[in-house]
Amino acid sequence: MTYSRSVTLVLTHDCPWHCAYCGFRSEHEGLLCESEVERIVTEARKGGAREALIISGERPGTMPHIRDELARRGYWDFWEFAAHVADRCREAGLFPHGNFGRMTEEELRRLRPHFVSMGMMLESVTDHPHMAPEKKAAGRIAGIEAAGRAKVPFTSGILVGWGENQVSRLRSLRVLADLHGQHGQLQEILIQRYVANEGSKWPAGSLPTLEEYEEMMDSWRELAPEVAIQIPPNLESRWVELLDGLDDLGGISWAKDEVNPARPWERVEHYREACAGVGRRLVERLPVYETHATAEWLDPVWLERVERFILEGGR
Repeated sequence: MTYSRSVTLVLTHDCPWHCAYCGFRSEHEGLLCESEVERIVTEARKGGAREALIISGERPGTMPHIRDELARRGYWDFWEFAAHVADRCREAGLFPHGNFGRMTEEELRRLRPHFVSMGMMLESVTDHPHMAPEKKAAGRIAGIEAAGRAKVPFTSGILVGWGENQVSRLRSLRVLADLHGQHGQLQEILIQRYVANEGSKWPAGSLPTLEEYEEMMDSWRELAPEVAIQIPPNLESRWVELLDGLDDLGGISWAKDEVNPARPWERVEHYREACAGVGRRLVERLPVYETHATAEWLDPVWLERVERFILEGGR
């Protein structure tokens, strides 16, 4: 069983989209300041983090006030700012993983040298105009496919517990498996429980039963057995009962979950003891899996560092 010791840098909560289930977005927060980047990086080093999870709202660079701030701070566009923060994390010994929503192939190729991996949730192949009017499955699928063409190690997954049914969940997993079958970009998928946070306007729906979780995991094993399955334990309280089907617990941090702040993580020792109780050993990983730690998937600036981490057993 693996996990990643992580810290999160939110470049901005500002987002032009209006997804009803989202408690993350804001409209006029602006960009993360340089002093805060330095504070978080310093804290990450003291806390022993390996992964720097760098996230934002969906395409914030389309918002006029963000474009103005970028120009004032000397950045050509939002992607240049994201690359700058990732490079600062690399200088501090961290491994950046980026999640900025849908990106084009050109944008992914541009950021690839600065990140060891990136991600974007598919969430569902079922469009819901009232829940997420701007978010369409076709766009998410195109973004995941673009990551494959750009040779970016990628994380995706589905969102459960917002009102969908099991048929939709299984169909969404099949779409992800088909995308992976074309390009091999997926290193892990999340089966992520929806949690209504402060600011969310969409109520939580019925949770999958344990039997439905097991059916999803069994289905994925048949579709893409080489791709790890993750269920974040701070979002799904029944995670211990699902350990037999899991590979990964995701990012675990001493800091708050920036997307689900009401759901803090326990100490790593808590998860280690729970895993040991069912005969599983919890070990640390990087945000890029060994399956994608190759010259095909990693820029040369990263390959040597990642290989060294693997060969030295994470030391």
